[in-house]
Amino acid sequence: MRMAMARVREALGSDAVILSSRRVADMTEITAARDYDPVQDAPKLQRVLAQAEQGGGEETDATALSPTISEIQSELGRLRQLFEGELAQLAWRDMSRNEPHRFALLNRLELAGVDRALANTLVDAALPSVDLESAWRKVLGNFGRRITSWDYDLMEQGGVIALLGCTGVGKTSTAAKIAARFAERHGRRHVAFISTDRYKVGGQEQLVSFGSVLGVPVQMVSSADDLQRTLDSLSERRLVIIDTAGMSQRDMALAEQFRLLNGEPGRIKPLLVLPATARPGIIDETIKAFSCLPPAAAILTKLDEGDAIGPLLACVLRHRLPLAFTTHGQRVPDDLGEIVPQQLLADVIRTYKQALRTPVLAERAQGLPQPAMN
Repeated sequence: MRMAMARVREALGSDAVILSSRRVADMTEITAARDYDPVQDAPKLQRVLAQAEQGGGEETDATALSPTISEIQSELGRLRQLFEGELAQLAWRDMSRNEPHRFALLNRLELAGVDRALANTLVDAALPSVDLESAWRKVLGNFGRRITSWDYDLMEQGGVIALLGCTGVGKTSTAAKIAARFAERHGRRHVAFISTDRYKVGGQEQLVSFGSVLGVPVQMVSSADDLQRTLDSLSERRLVIIDTAGMSQRDMALAEQFRLLNGEPGRIKPLLVLPATARPGIIDETIKAFSCLPPAAAILTKLDEGDAIGPLLACVLRHRLPLAFTTHGQRVPDDLGEIVPQQLLADVIRTYKQALRTPVLAERAQGLPQPAMN
């Protein structure tokens, strides 16, 4: 494709436009034009392309074969993506030869599940360095320092927290773990649950079940006034946990939940629950959707179910969210974890090392130059 582009520009000039391409035997046939107007020149182009399909010859009626303008535009878009991909590969291979340390470090972070934006930031702060391994240690050190814990000791100070997040992320089970841990230290008479879940079938029943087992009361609310009255009635409880309705991050009903919680500004500490099983794109959307509150911290759940913590951790760090807790199983409250940056970093390193079992990936992680493209 690069050779074809060069020949087109040589023949037609730098303003030439590629209109279509197709495989012919072991070659690529390209149709290009100079000073092309997609509206005025479309009929002529259709006849040319129709002739090409029939192998040349006399000009024919192109009614059945001629592409529409939208098809031409689609083809142009595909070619542009192909060309940009070729350029990206060239730049990547060029980096492997001219900046082998940067190339290796970016590959290692990619294998650990860290997105390119955060990876570039971490690598920029680590280079230049005398050798690859010392640069890698700097990268990991910078990564670890970016993992921040919530600067509030919930288990000692208590307060009112609201667990936010999408459906199925583990909010209710996390509420039970936090309540049980607090009750172990201070007694169950100091804990209470509030549910705002009027949407999910069985959502309130699960919380009521946990409350019954733990000996903790559960109150249901459906409005901001309800919430205020209920919080006032529970003022003697040291910890009140609000379990909110779980909905899609795109659900407009989230606005109602936000209004409900914003009725008590400063009194309620929102905690965003994010699962390790979700794709990075979904995590990113979720954080943005709930940013209007904004959350005081994040809770990372289902660490035992996700393939790797790197993508989740990278999203959280990019949005500068401190971390409150982790959960890694169904046991209450045993599987509620405190935030230990070095442990989370060790999980990231473990993901990277597992990826090294693939020989090609291992070579890239060592900064070995990639072969030039023919």
